[in-house]
Amino acid sequence: MKKGTGFFPTEIIFAVTDRCNKHCGHCYVQQKNIDLDIEKCKTFIESCPENIERIGFSGGEPFLNINFIEEIVKTTVSKDMMFDQIITNGDWWKSENQLESVLKRIYDAGFDGKIGLSYDSFHGQELNRIVTFIKTVHRIWNQGDILNIQSVISENPEKIIEDLENFDKLALALNCNVELELNKKTGKGVILLENDEIYLPVYREIQSFKGNDERAWKSRKWFKDDFCEGPGQVLFVHSDGNIAPCCGFANENKELFIGTVSENYQQIMENARHNKMVKICYENGLSKKIKELKKKMPGKTDDICAFCDFVCKISD
Repeated sequence: MKKGTGFFPTEIIFAVTDRCNKHCGHCYVQQKNIDLDIEKCKTFIESCPENIERIGFSGGEPFLNINFIEEIVKTTVSKDMMFDQIITNGDWWKSENQLESVLKRIYDAGFDGKIGLSYDSFHGQELNRIVTFIKTVHRIWNQGDILNIQSVISENPEKIIEDLENFDKLALALNCNVELELNKKTGKGVILLENDEIYLPVYREIQSFKGNDERAWKSRKWFKDDFCEGPGQVLFVHSDGNIAPCCGFANENKELFIGTVSENYQQIMENARHNKMVKICYENGLSKKIKELKKKMPGKTDDICAFCDFVCKISD
């Protein structure tokens, strides 16, 4: 069997806060009203070597802790690092003036990464508010490809139809053409909204389920083991300061914690070298556990994060 190359992160993703104005059924973040500490995160960034190239922001809803984003953006710029994405529901603002003001603060601080908008039936945003958010972002950054949409496919056929209709309506409101590149069976793929000024891809992904959820185990085939290159090779800093070695939802398990943001980069990497799950995910491969755990599994899963979550849970 092919062996992984090991854990060599290139990015930090900060879960700015666990607070959110939405309570989506497909989200596994536990909301405990915790915000990340700005100064500890600045110090942690300063301890990182050049192989940490990018900074991203997640949550909760990151724009509910705007001071953190603004300060970390400034630190990132000062260290000549690059940005990944700010993942947002686009629906956190109470007025258009607030929306404009907050986005302008991030722009003025120097953020030149992407903004990933989560938009689907799980979030339930009003179309007119999403249109306002998108138009405001485009006006401030004046960059046609600044945004992308990340959309989760519901199990409910009616919700799937509703989502597709909403993307048609969104395209109409933005005066965009629509191009579909979707798998006919699963609905997974890309919907492209585009005109001369806007390039807005919508990435439709299948809903993930936790490892103890029977819905995760209905596949006819096993996941493709990529040694967690997909959701991995990042330092994911949870809102409580715990650090995990990936951004997949299984990173909520303590078995994947490799330290806290109060430690420095060298300490975190030393912790990672002694973490059993890091070795399984990045060196041996999660698929190697399939045969070992065969009698404990309720079926097959093609979701590597669900399998990782399962392995973490039976390790308790």
